[in-house]
Amino acid sequence: MAGPWDASINLLHFAVDKGEFIAPTLGIGKEFDVRAEIEIGNELRGFATAYQLVVNVQNLSTGVVASCTVPGSLTPTRGILRTPLVVDFPQLAANEGDLLRASCSLRVTAGIHTDYSVAESEFAIAESAES
Repeated sequence: MAGPWDASINLLHFAVDKGEFIAPTLGIGKEFDVRAEIEIGNELRGFATAYQLVVNVQNLSTGVVASCTVPGSLTPTRGILRTPLVVDFPQLAANEGDLLRASCSLRVTAGIHTDYSVAESEFAIAESAES
């Protein structure tokens, strides 16, 4: 939960088809999403003009990393902002049983000031379509 002058990533998780629910398994060769539930405190939001979300998905079994950067603009206004940011990833290249984890950083810019937050997901397992 973000303080009034903070930004935070409250939850980061794998999802399928832009879903809201955590996906404990991801299908090999299928597209998937990483969903970041972000929050920007009401004071910071009063000056914030931009954000950048950088999401990395690492296959811990092979060491392969996929990355995606999502920039966005904000209009300074009062009130807390709570919103999901969904990042689409292409087909999962993995082997049966590979262990996957997502991590991300969020940067919110307010004039000359920036605020950062980081998060990691729970693990997910790669599975074949036959499973």
